[in-house]
Amino acid sequence: MNKEKRKKLILTAAVLVAIFVIGGIILMQFSDTEEDRTERAESVAVASHQPEIITVQTSHQKNQIEIQGRVRAENRLELFPEVQAKVLPGKKPFREGITFEKGEPILQLDDEEARLQLYASRSQFQTLAASLLPDIRLDYPDLLNRYEQWYDSLHPESTLPEIPDFEHQRMERFLTSRGVYNSYYQIKSAENRLEKFTIRAPFSGTLSVAKAEPGQSVGPLVHVGTLVDPKSYQLTATVRQSQIRNVRIGDIVELTDNHKSGSWAATVTRFNPSVDVRTQTVEIYLEVRGNGIREGMYLEGLLETGDPIKIAEIPKSALLRNGFVYAVMDGVTRQVPVQVTDVGHETVWVTGLSDGDEIIRDAGIAMTGQIIREKTP
Repeated sequence: MNKEKRKKLILTAAVLVAIFVIGGIILMQFSDTEEDRTERAESVAVASHQPEIITVQTSHQKNQIEIQGRVRAENRLELFPEVQAKVLPGKKPFREGITFEKGEPILQLDDEEARLQLYASRSQFQTLAASLLPDIRLDYPDLLNRYEQWYDSLHPESTLPEIPDFEHQRMERFLTSRGVYNSYYQIKSAENRLEKFTIRAPFSGTLSVAKAEPGQSVGPLVHVGTLVDPKSYQLTATVRQSQIRNVRIGDIVELTDNHKSGSWAATVTRFNPSVDVRTQTVEIYLEVRGNGIREGMYLEGLLETGDPIKIAEIPKSALLRNGFVYAVMDGVTRQVPVQVTDVGHETVWVTGLSDGDEIIRDAGIAMTGQIIREKTP
């Protein structure tokens, strides 16, 4: 029994010693002051990896939007004949580079068959009109003089004159019953069709494409050429949706070609009202004028818009997805909001920062409240 009591006493004493030791450790931990714990945390934070810091430099400049695109003639006509016929030689050759004035024939098609058919129809109509003279002389003597004047103006090779307004209901019914109005409109339709054998320039321009030769048969589905106005060109450019609010009708940008061989002034004339779903961009259209410009040229330039603003160029890596950057304030990182005005290949231009501000170059390895350097006592 004595042995068992001694074992219990030894075990109890060991447990009590362990309790006192653990309790002492806990008390030591709680006895640390707030200052001691802060110093240990700072030591750990400062000892960790320090992100690279860059100093912000700002400049005052207008918002710049990159403009680029290919030039196309503002007045442009793709030539497709509306009738089937052979091409005839014209006063001017149908060749690229040939200029035509407004209203001048560009391409003449063989209209002999259609013209002779029209002459025959007019002659038949003239015969019909003559057959009505006896009835009109008897039944409508007051209208005979006006009718005869109109009849005398009819000729198979001349454009059919308009039927007079006799302002007489019975007379108009009489002419309708004899098929006068029906024949008249059939002939006017044939006259319109005959005009389609001659393709005329709706504006003064130059042929940039010519595919038809004399003797060649062409038709409604055959593209025979392209007429462009060399005095006025248009360039279509795309602008990010976030920047379109800065662009105004009448804004002017100076454009150059890839070889910097010249420069041309372009004016914003209109916008596309829709946003491209895939690229989230908006098309704008600029009128380009000047000597030496040709269709198909690739031009580019920077459009400056709005009043000068203070902007800073920073690495893309410094910008968080939520539109903030990590700025270092009193040795601690803080998130600061910025507004992106333009985006380059590796950098972005933002507002919201001042000269001398310090920001983290790589925002991906920083966090809010991170201690960057120890304060100097």
